[in-house]
Amino acid sequence: MWLKRTVVACIFIPLLILIIWWGGAIFLGLVCLISAVALFEFYQGIKKKGQKPFLTEGISLGMLVPVFIYIWGDKTLPPVFILIIFCLFMRQFLKFEIKDAFTNIALTLGGILYICFLFSYVLILRGETSGTRLVITVFFATWLGDSGAYLIGRRWGRHKLWVRLSPYKSMEGFIGAVLISCMAMFISRLWLSFSLFHTLALGLMIGTFGQIGDLFESMLKRELGIKDFGRILPGHGGILDRFDSLFFTVPLFYHYVKYLIT
Repeated sequence: MWLKRTVVACIFIPLLILIIWWGGAIFLGLVCLISAVALFEFYQGIKKKGQKPFLTEGISLGMLVPVFIYIWGDKTLPPVFILIIFCLFMRQFLKFEIKDAFTNIALTLGGILYICFLFSYVLILRGETSGTRLVITVFFATWLGDSGAYLIGRRWGRHKLWVRLSPYKSMEGFIGAVLISCMAMFISRLWLSFSLFHTLALGLMIGTFGQIGDLFESMLKRELGIKDFGRILPGHGGILDRFDSLFFTVPLFYHYVKYLIT
C-alpha cells in the first residue's frame, strides 16, 4: 500500500506543481476536473444508499463555481449560488413529483457546497500576491500532515481517536499530523516570509483541520457503508479520498492569509 501511494505521489505531485505554476486556464481546467470527478464519486456513493441526487445537473452546475470565480472573481459567488439553487429547484419542479423532492435537492446542493465551493478557494488563493507559492504551501503542509498521520499512526498508534468514524485513526496519528504540518510550514519559510507566530499558527490550523476534513469524509463513508469513494488513484482511493483534507484547509488558509497577514 505504501509503495503504491509513493509511486502515485511521485508521478502526480510534480505534474500538479507544474500546473499550479502555469496557472491560467490550465489550472482552472485541473480544478474543474478534480471537482467534477470528486463530485461524481460523491453522488455515486450516495446512490448506493438508494438516494437519487441529480448527478448530471449537479456536476454541470457545480462547474459554474470555479468558472465564475476564474472569470469574474469571488464576488460572483452569491449570484452563482442563486443560479444553482434556482436551477435545482426547477429541475425538481419539472419532474412533477413530490416524493424525495427535498432530499434530491439537498443532496445535490450539499455536494456542490462541500466540493466545488470549498475547493474553488484554491483559485482565489492562486490569484493573490505570491499565489503560486501559497497554493503549493497549503498542498505541501496538508498532504505532508496526512502522510505523517498515516505513518506515525501505523507505527505508534495505540489510542483510538474516534472509533465510530474511523477505526484505524489514532490520537498519536492526529498529533503526528499536526506536528508534521507545523514542520512543513517552517520549511515553507524558505519561499514565504511569514513570521514565526503565523507560521506556527498556520501549521497548527492545517494539521488540525486537515485531519478533521479526513474524519468528516470517513463519517460520510461509514454512513454509506463504503471503504473508499473511488479507485482512480492506486493506494489512495478516489479523488475525493485524496483531496478531502484540502477542502477544509484551503479556505481556512486563504482567509487567515488574507485577513490576518496581508
